[in-house]
Amino acid sequence: MRNNDKINLDKIGNSLRKIRELKGLKQETVAKKLGLTTNGYGKIERGESTLNLERLNQIADVFGVSTNDILNFDESIVYNIELMNNSAPHGTVNNFTLSEEERKVFNLQISALTNLIEKQNVLIEQLLSKGKK
Repeated sequence: MRNNDKINLDKIGNSLRKIRELKGLKQETVAKKLGLTTNGYGKIERGESTLNLERLNQIADVFGVSTNDILNFDESIVYNIELMNNSAPHGTVNNFTLSEEERKVFNLQISALTNLIEKQNVLIEQLLSKGKK
């Protein structure tokens, strides 16, 4: 195996793991649907096993995404996970990247919410300590 092939298998495996986790699926569940052992599927996610197009298509079907979504997976992708009627996580991956301005707005919102949570935790601790007296 060439070094470049290993990098690609690692990248695809990492993408598969992240998408699977976003879908709320366990390795055991995916493996069973693919007719593999959990260890066999785990090797695919770890980039230790070769992956042909047919198997990639099968995995994409299990995840409810396209092979393109898997191959083009990127940390900046925004996910829209839709719940199906049976309450199982299942949905689509939309390849929308965030602009720098959107990223700044989201980071400000995250920071504000983090501060709010910290203040609420302090208040909770104060109330709990008063209740113990």
